[in-house]
Amino acid sequence: MPTHIVDFSARSKVIRAEPFNAHFWQCTPAEFRTYLGRPREFLRKLGIVVPRECRIETTIENHDWLEDQAPEFESESGNDTVICNMGSGAAARSVYRVVSYARDEAATGNVKKALLHTVDHQQVGDEEGKASRKAKKDGKSKKRKENADLRGKGN
Repeated sequence: MPTHIVDFSARSKVIRAEPFNAHFWQCTPAEFRTYLGRPREFLRKLGIVVPRECRIETTIENHDWLEDQAPEFESESGNDTVICNMGSGAAARSVYRVVSYARDEAATGNVKKALLHTVDHQQVGDEEGKASRKAKKDGKSKKRKENADLRGKGN
């Protein structure tokens, strides 16, 4: 069974509001062969339901590397080849596209990434937006307090 199955709609309210699904999963070469043979059934077993009228398209980014590392989709000498897959579409679209990338599992976590926003925010700009809204709210509260103080002094 594939591992690291992630539904990005569950992780982000921004993506959840969009008219498409977005998923990630990691599998072995043998599991990937199964996916290629019966993609709709394979995805359904992951919980990803692609309607019959929705076509499935798959791109393998480094097919030649996969061929060298796992000929016939068999990992030789117990190597740790995995295939990472990003799928998106269906919902309100008539296609579910999967981009697959084979790699050595030992490389997991060794890539430095420049994130567009912090992990505790939903999207770029949330940091500024929250701070700005808080400053405005604090400013309004301060203004109300000052006005109340002034009304109190007039009595």
